[in-house]
Amino acid sequence: MGHASSLSAPVLEQFLIQARLTKAVGSLRLQGVNSRLLGDLHIHGFRPGSVLELSGLHPRDSVPPEGTAVALTILLGDEVLTLESLLLPPLLDEAGNTLLRLDWPHESAHLHHRRNLRVAAPDQSPLKVKVAHGGRQYEALLVNLTETGVGLALEEPLMVDLHDAVEIDAELPDGTLLHCPGEVLHLIYLEGQPHPTRLGLVLKPRPDTDLEAIHRFIQARRTDRSQSFRKG
Repeated sequence: MGHASSLSAPVLEQFLIQARLTKAVGSLRLQGVNSRLLGDLHIHGFRPGSVLELSGLHPRDSVPPEGTAVALTILLGDEVLTLESLLLPPLLDEAGNTLLRLDWPHESAHLHHRRNLRVAAPDQSPLKVKVAHGGRQYEALLVNLTETGVGLALEEPLMVDLHDAVEIDAELPDGTLLHCPGEVLHLIYLEGQPHPTRLGLVLKPRPDTDLEAIHRFIQARRTDRSQSFRKG
């Protein structure tokens, strides 16, 4: 994935502080025979030289055993942090939620530049999405996707207010057609960008909406991203 730079201990700590304050999204790849990915994680806290704590483990995900080798990926703006570590015994926070704990990385952490508008696979074109609002339909590119939220980029302005309802239609790489309502969480304009309108949505699936295709798509994207980091 291009050039990756090693981080000194003070720079790593500063990156983690910023990631915690901004609630940057991270994913954890379990290495070994039972390799799998845990996504939508956040930095809960850390003690330099000792431990790094992650929150956001989904209730349906089982807690990996102590000693499991893992690779952590954190997205912060245009930078991507990757590091390898071992899992320590988990803890519960004040609300009773599970915190994943990583041994402080003894090898250097690395920073990469985030690829622009990459979705699902390193060489795949951005996924095209249609957004319906106010009787109009807009063409958009999907630039970010989690189990609960969508980030879109549009060429033309979109007149919406916070919490407005929109409809999303897309064809996923496996041919599955996705139709799901969404609620507007943020809208910004980036001057000088090819797709200056950036729209953030939270998915509001109906009871009969099948989200399994989204989960498979996200899993494939995370797997390919992790593989590209290793090659970089």
